[in-house]
Formats: sequence, structure tokens, C-alpha cells
Amino acid sequence: MNSLHNEKASQWIDDKSNNESTLHSSIVSNDDHQDIKHEITLASGRKGTPFNIMLQPSPPSSPSNTDDNDLYFEITIIELNGHIAIGFATPSEFKPGWSTKGMFYNGNNITNGSAALIVGFGPPQKRGSISNGDVIGVHLKQRKKEGTLSVVFYHNGQCLGTAFHLKSPAEAALSSFRPCLHVDGKAIVAYVAPGLMPTTSSRNVFSTNDLTSFAGEWRIKQCFRGPELGEYKLPSTVKCILSIQNPSTSRGVLPRGGGRGGFRGRPDVRSTAQEGDDSNKYDLSIKVGNMMRATIGTMEQE
Repeated sequence: MNSLHNEKASQWIDDKSNNESTLHSSIVSNDDHQDIKHEITLASGRKGTPFNIMLQPSPPSSPSNTDDNDLYFEITIIELNGHIAIGFATPSEFKPGWSTKGMFYNGNNITNGSAALIVGFGPPQKRGSISNGDVIGVHLKQRKKEGTLSVVFYHNGQCLGTAFHLKSPAEAALSSFRPCLHVDGKAIVAYVAPGLMPTTSSRNVFSTNDLTSFAGEWRIKQCFRGPELGEYKLPSTVKCILSIQNPSTSRGVLPRGGGRGGFRGRPDVRSTAQEGDDSNKYDLSIKVGNMMRATIGTMEQE
């Protein structure tokens, strides 16, 4: 059950950072059969200094008897000129500007409000930005039996996985965590805490058109002949390298079938033997491909 969904209409409060920052919040949907939706306009008064707002803390509720407690909300970006970070913070850590500390996602990184904790967390096709029309979901989960509290982020319906995983005493009050927005610039957003929550917390497997990100040389650490024959032990005297090449940058060669994307791979076996004395060592780097130039002792590995 989403505890935020059951809250009555609450007000958003600002961090009192300066008199030039603005905040306006209104309820645009409050039907008994629909989720309560807030439309929020906020702007930082000073470039480079973020403006923070938080959903006003609700009155303390009686402790939950369930082992699993959840808070979930979504922010839809209506208009954004600048940067925004979305997440949870506690009233005690809600302070002006960069002093606010919490658990945030900004479209690229996971941050604590001022410093990046995980870089490149966003989906590849959106990495680096939150833009107009995007929907960001934030799910805070408390599991009393496990004694944990975790935060999972979603970007346009795609699960990004768990960003924060904390030890949490069973008696910890989930109500002390509040939705929080962190804006440098101006934003118009819609907030909703739906009754239905995402069912997955595992990171999506993302496809990407950026084939060059996989190109290069990959060292083979383990090798298997197949499920029946088991592992093939790689010798310590050679390095087994898989060279992956993007066909779009390889003399115009297309993958089989004439598709637009794909890779070409070629195994190499390189000697790790060293020659010379300690002051003048060098790697022979004997390179073989497709068993056409294999040296004695490396044919089998290739």
C-alpha cells in the first residue's frame, strides 16, 4: 500500500533560501475516484543555487503492523528550463540551497543533494537530462523483517533499479521521509501519489544505438565448452582477448543480414611471456586471429 496515496491534500513548503525564489502549488485533480494531482511552479532566485521544496510533513500516524511499508510518487515534467533532481528528504535535512541532504535522481546521477554518489544511473537514451514530458517515479520501500530501507527510481516507466539501500530499525517512521524537489532554474511539474505502485525493482535491460560503447578489447576471464563439458581452463601463460568492432566504423562492413547495428568479433591469443632483464621488460603481445597465425601452444586456446 502506498502511504502517500492516503494522505489528504498537503501543501508544499520551500527552503526559505532567498526572497527571489518562487513557489506556487495548486490541486488540479481531486476526484474521489482519481489520484490527487498537484501542479507546481517553482523557480530558483539565483543561478547556480538550487531551490528546494518539500511536501509538508503529515501528522504522525499510528505505527504500521505490516512488515512492508511503501511510499511512492511520480513527477511529470510539464516545462523545465534548467535542472531538476527528484527524491526524498527528511525535515531535519531540509535546508536552503546546497545544504539540503537527501536521496535524489537528476536524470544522470544519483546524488545526496550536493554530491554525485552514482554517475551514469539514467537510461542510456536519456542519460544526462530530465526533459519536458518525462515522468520520474520514486519508490521508497521499508522491509521490517529484513531491517532495510531502499529507494528505487523509474524514468518514463523504465525501472532504473535500487539507488539507495540502507539499514533501517524496524521502529523507524516511514513518515519522516518526504517527497522533495531540487531545482536550479524554473520548472512546472505535476505531482501524484498513485494508489498502484510498480511491481518491479530490478533495473531494466536497456538497448542502445551507441554501438561504439561496446567496441574495443575485452579480456576473456572464463571460458566454457558448453553445459555438458563444463569450463575450459585458460592457461596463465596467454591472454585471451575478444576484439569487438563496430561494423559501421569498419570499412563500411555491415553485419550479416544487412541490419543497421551489430558487432564483429575476433578472438586473439597473446603471449604474456616477458623477455629481457628486469630493467627492460616488454610484452611480446603475439597476436593471432581465426587460427591463421597461431603459434605453437596457442592454437587450442584460440
